[in-house]
Amino acid sequence: MEIKEEFLKERVYKNHEFLRKKAPGILQLISSLPPNFSVIVKDGKLDADFGGGGIYKGDAYQLSLSQVQAFEEKPTRLFPDINLLEVSAQTDIIAHRYDYKIQSLIGNKVEPKPIRETRHIPLLLMVGLGFGIHLELLLQKYEIQNLIILDVPAFFRLSLYYLDWEKLFEYYSKPGRSLNFIVHDKLILEQDLNVAFEELLRTAQQLNPGVFYWGYYFQHLEYNPPMRLIEWFSSSPAFQELFHGYFDDELWSLRWTLEKFKKKIPLYYPKKKVPTGSVAFVVGAGPSLDYAIDKIKEYRDKAVIFSCGTAISALQRAGIVPDFHVEIERTKYTYDTLIELDRNYLKQTRLIANNPLWTDCFKLFKRGYMFLKLNDTGALLLEPTGSPIIWHTGPTVTAAGVALAGEFGFEEVYLFGVDLGSKNVESHHSKLTNYYNPKSFLSKSSIDFDLTVPGNFGGEVKTHLWFLNTKYGIEQTIKKKGIKVYNTSDGAKIEGAIPLPIEFFRLENSANKKEAIASIEENFDTRYINMVNVPEVLKRLQTDFETLSEYIRDYPKTYDFSKLHDSVYSFQDLVRKLVSFKNPLLYNLLYHNTHRWSQIALGHALSLEGEERKEFLREFYGLYYNFLKDAVKEIRELLEDFG
Repeated sequence: MEIKEEFLKERVYKNHEFLRKKAPGILQLISSLPPNFSVIVKDGKLDADFGGGGIYKGDAYQLSLSQVQAFEEKPTRLFPDINLLEVSAQTDIIAHRYDYKIQSLIGNKVEPKPIRETRHIPLLLMVGLGFGIHLELLLQKYEIQNLIILDVPAFFRLSLYYLDWEKLFEYYSKPGRSLNFIVHDKLILEQDLNVAFEELLRTAQQLNPGVFYWGYYFQHLEYNPPMRLIEWFSSSPAFQELFHGYFDDELWSLRWTLEKFKKKIPLYYPKKKVPTGSVAFVVGAGPSLDYAIDKIKEYRDKAVIFSCGTAISALQRAGIVPDFHVEIERTKYTYDTLIELDRNYLKQTRLIANNPLWTDCFKLFKRGYMFLKLNDTGALLLEPTGSPIIWHTGPTVTAAGVALAGEFGFEEVYLFGVDLGSKNVESHHSKLTNYYNPKSFLSKSSIDFDLTVPGNFGGEVKTHLWFLNTKYGIEQTIKKKGIKVYNTSDGAKIEGAIPLPIEFFRLENSANKKEAIASIEENFDTRYINMVNVPEVLKRLQTDFETLSEYIRDYPKTYDFSKLHDSVYSFQDLVRKLVSFKNPLLYNLLYHNTHRWSQIALGHALSLEGEERKEFLREFYGLYYNFLKDAVKEIRELLEDFG
């Protein structure tokens, strides 16, 4: 294709005028010219030079055409097909009953038709816009229903010279289509990858992660360092967490949190940090705790000790009373394991737990305090009272221990028994814990280490996904709080923590321990009890559930499910509708199942044609409607019990 300078001049003028009127934000983003920048037209061929030679190797059109042809031959999906695990119909858990019903419609394999047959792309994640030639070629071949473009301003600016912006905006003005841009220099700065991907994650949430899952990937330009998108999605727990959890779990959280009102459990309201120089010991139940227990005992008067979960059984056996005990699991199982311990021992210490913890646990301790859990329905009830959500406190409890130490202002934290795995799979926890007591509930636990990670002191450590995600959480706390963490554990390497072999551990100086404990306790009170109008909140929640269910009932009249476009649009609109209520409790109760069911139902719908797809989606949304009707009964019970 021959390109002339006159065409480029006309296109730049037209695009500039259109963007000035319709999208001035985009124009402002790309208004400044980078140094050494030039657009090259030679022998009818287009290229761009940023000071290091033509980035299109002399012919932008031909390079773009070859990329599109390669995509047609072998399109790249963001995620693989799904093999569904068998679920049981015999359960009292509402969400699991509907898991079974929905999966019965789908089968065990979710495998959409290839886009070469459908000519329809539910979502395309495009890295690099450049001149936009490849985008125009793709739109001639496919309906790209949702488009997300990632680029840096300098390359994004090239689109002014070729891409017809007015035509692009007209295409994406159709209902059910969306156009999103993530454009900034941080996209290619290695240390800022998480910042850039947080923006991408928000975009996925707005569209419906279930739609995003079935997206495709097109890389137009190479960056240095590269944008490792596929690797990020597979390694970061942030995206996968959007599909985890279920309605009943969040309902329990709300119920257990409401119980705290009657028990008057103090909630965290930060106002005072621990004295400068205070030291925290965070104690986990990993195998290396056995080698560290004497050091903890030796220095227990110089540091504030946080025992985490089952580590308390090891500390009791060693005769060490922690200053605070940390728990995060909401089920009664936590209570059942705690009452195996000596009651007089527990009454010597304090409990700090997240808001959905089984409420009876608090009465076992001298005093009990709670903090708000991230992405938790009960926490969203209390957050407006001024109590902050504490980030990175799971999925296992040592992450909470480190997060709390950072939140309270400790600048120096030592990890003991925070192995997050084991070099010997037969020794999965400290021998001092109740995991090795045949009379304990814990002895029935099975541990499957199916992953391998680098060790804190070299070598490899076997671990599993929950420990891997806990490692990620601790790393994020270290990074965001800027605390100095020493890891004495002979387990998984934690990035940002300083490896410290236990034989070299010494603690020369520390601030007054009693003052640090008093400072922590001053941050908790019960003001929330008089700040939340529980009956009003629950009545609104019930009304919103009922309104949403009526909306879903009419879905088959709203969308033509025989069309791929409408089918995808219905799932996008489902999340948009949840958000439109502006009720965080409603959203948090429903988004886990909504995302997960959208993921598998849309994937299956993409494997069907015409009337078959129409019938399937009518049945699916009928089940979703029935689920909402069952769910609202539970909300009415909450209103009866706490309203």
